[in-house]
Amino acid sequence: EMTVTVQAGARVSQVLDALRPHGLTLPNLASIAEQQIGGFVSVGAHGTGALIPPCDEFVTALTIVTPSENGVVKMTDATHGQLFRLARLGLGGVGIL
Repeated sequence: EMTVTVQAGARVSQVLDALRPHGLTLPNLASIAEQQIGGFVSVGAHGTGALIPPCDEFVTALTIVTPSENGVVKMTDATHGQLFRLARLGLGGVGIL
């Protein structure tokens, strides 16, 4: 299983530059590589491949800051189910990535 941990403020181009020496890349890219990963994921950015899912579907875990009493929450599909899936493509509505 090949996964990477990326801070939401990292730019897509920075992530690509860090992955390249390891022979890796992102499975789906939008046309603008200077956007930040947090925004890239939360708006469901996608490329032109009809059979490639939008980038949020490749996210396996999130750490978000919420206005709730829980504050910082680490989420996965296993721990938070539908709320995790909503947060991935939440347009900022669930908390700050």
